[in-house]
Amino acid sequence: MKRFSHSTNRVAISEELTNSVVEEESKYLNEDELWPVESELYRRKFAIILKRIREVGKSEIGYANAEELLADLLIIKASVEKHQPSGRKLRLIRKLIKQVELFGFHLATLDIRNHSGEHEAAIAELLKVVNIADDYKNLPEEEKLKVLENVLTEPRPVLLLEEDYSKETKEVLKVFNMIKQAHKEFGPRSIQVYLISMTQASSDLLEVLVLAKEAGIYRLYADGKVESGLNVAPLLETVDDLIAGPQIMKTLFEMDVYRNHIKERGDHQEIMLGYSDGSKDGGTLTANWKLFKAQQEIHDMAKEFKIGLKFFHGRGGSLGRGGGPLNRSILSQPAETLNDGVKITEQGEVLSSRYLLRDIAYRNLEQAASALLEASAKVSKNSEQGHFREKVWEEALEEISKMSLVKYQSLVFGDKDFLTYFNQATPLKELGALNIGSRPMSRKNSQRFEDLRAIPWVFAWTQSRQMIPAWYAAGTGLESFASSSQENLELLQTMYKKWPFFQSTINNLQMALVKADLSAAKEYLQLVENKEVADRIFGDIADEYERTRQVLLDITGNKELLDHTPAIKESVQRRNPYVDPLNFLQVELIKQLRQSDDPETDELLTEVLLTISGIAAGLVNTG
Repeated sequence: MKRFSHSTNRVAISEELTNSVVEEESKYLNEDELWPVESELYRRKFAIILKRIREVGKSEIGYANAEELLADLLIIKASVEKHQPSGRKLRLIRKLIKQVELFGFHLATLDIRNHSGEHEAAIAELLKVVNIADDYKNLPEEEKLKVLENVLTEPRPVLLLEEDYSKETKEVLKVFNMIKQAHKEFGPRSIQVYLISMTQASSDLLEVLVLAKEAGIYRLYADGKVESGLNVAPLLETVDDLIAGPQIMKTLFEMDVYRNHIKERGDHQEIMLGYSDGSKDGGTLTANWKLFKAQQEIHDMAKEFKIGLKFFHGRGGSLGRGGGPLNRSILSQPAETLNDGVKITEQGEVLSSRYLLRDIAYRNLEQAASALLEASAKVSKNSEQGHFREKVWEEALEEISKMSLVKYQSLVFGDKDFLTYFNQATPLKELGALNIGSRPMSRKNSQRFEDLRAIPWVFAWTQSRQMIPAWYAAGTGLESFASSSQENLELLQTMYKKWPFFQSTINNLQMALVKADLSAAKEYLQLVENKEVADRIFGDIADEYERTRQVLLDITGNKELLDHTPAIKESVQRRNPYVDPLNFLQVELIKQLRQSDDPETDELLTEVLLTISGIAAGLVNTG
């Protein structure tokens, strides 16, 4: 407003701008709010804009949405460009327009995420109250889909306003009402995606659509017209869910009610991929391969329906949760999916390590953007060349993945003493006292392995330097395949050189082995009450470590792990000697703490937590 001091006594102004000022001044401004110089039309327009911005959410004078503000700014820009000397950049107004386009009235777009079980329980209660389904939870999947489809094709609501629903159902409904309110107050871009954790069936997505309907976010009119203000996105996490993912989405795409919703969202579907629970259930190698295959199959299937995709990669910071260099992770995705759209989480310590310093933040974003552009350009140019991988490579990895899965599950699920070993040979119990983390360590406060969250699972193994989520069982799969013939080893060597996905997988395994330290890990066996259990399980881990190390060297042709990245190798080797003493201190302190009469208030706990923080800082990507 200060800069745009142009006067109509000296410059011309567009007719559109003149008319808007004349029409709007009396409508929006009081006498004392008018700009005093009549010939300064730009300033008169900015006075109107400022008043309307200040009234947003307060009165009807305020802008209803950011698009109205954007339209006013574009009128000003068009007028200035038309009546100013050519070549003038107009940086200020362009910057402001770009800010409105990016941030609207909401600043950052939020995603909402909740567990599929919460939605199912709420839907079951809603349907029971109105006598649509007496026991929705226990219906077969096909019956659930029919019930939900009927609700979504019926304009009438199933929600009874005065009904006394359970506290849990009210909480779920409250979230959807909040989304509706956010759309009204800040615009529809404030919340665009609803993520469903532990998606296991097509009904999980339709349940969210029903809840959106009850809040007025999804609307069906009597004439059949549909309005949908929310993208419903599955989160495929476990190995079983990743395998089922393509069929889950295919079932939905074949349903008219879901296709109508998708059409309103621009024929676009977001899919979130979880990197943590799959690794926890099946080991890192199997999880990464199933993630790769799920993307590939969902992409091919969606293409048949002419539906665009965006894959949302829920990567954590640690290697066991999909961590690693951002640009390499982009290049390692199925090439054909990169033009669909890529969305990536950056969380925890990764935020500070990658974005705290401006130069490093810029470098990370530059690497990510260049990787995406490079891969997309290659896909466009060579789309007929099998997307940079050969069928025999995929067949080899499928076989390796199966053997790796058997090995992983034989320890984690097959050994009855494994959970005891994990609880005692890591600082899992002590982690709960750290003042970090957004959620409890386990779902439902359960002691079951299935309910333990992936973050403490990975973090605890990292602290004890065994780091099995990041590498365990990969060696068995790779070594079994490679040792069966010289041709198989040569095939793996070729895959490492030519296939970005396989190269990234092997390099992350190398990084995990270098950060693991079994001499430090062995100290934690003192914490296991049963010596036979400790020696047996640790012996298996040590054998697998050596097997993995040797096969990685055979595949890469390196003399030592990480020879291909000497800077990272040296960085890890320089840090490790400073971390090792903390492991020895941690073991001794945990031993004393667990023998203490009052572990809740014992000052030893503070000392243990300090060692946990120190080890995490030293190892860097702990998750």
